[in-house]
Amino acid sequence: MRLYISGKITGNENYKEDFAAAKNKLENAGYDVCSPTAFDFPEDISWTDAMKYDICEMICCDGVALLPSWKESKGARVEARLAKDLEIMVKPISDWLKG
Repeated sequence: MRLYISGKITGNENYKEDFAAAKNKLENAGYDVCSPTAFDFPEDISWTDAMKYDICEMICCDGVALLPSWKESKGARVEARLAKDLEIMVKPISDWLKG
């Protein structure tokens, strides 16, 4: 099962660490993981263009794993809402790790 990680990036100084830790935990639990922090965006990419790319990657996944910070992020809220509307399973990362 392929999972997309969704959480706060903009305004989060520790986002790389947060996403890396989540990716590691999910991979150790046996999931194939797609993390938006792994995308090689140019530094001047707009939020809108980054979101369009992220969403294309997300809709190819089987589920979305929400980091605790997701509600603080406009982008993560968009991703969660769209995934639910497209009937992609959306759960907090802790629920995915429970099995």
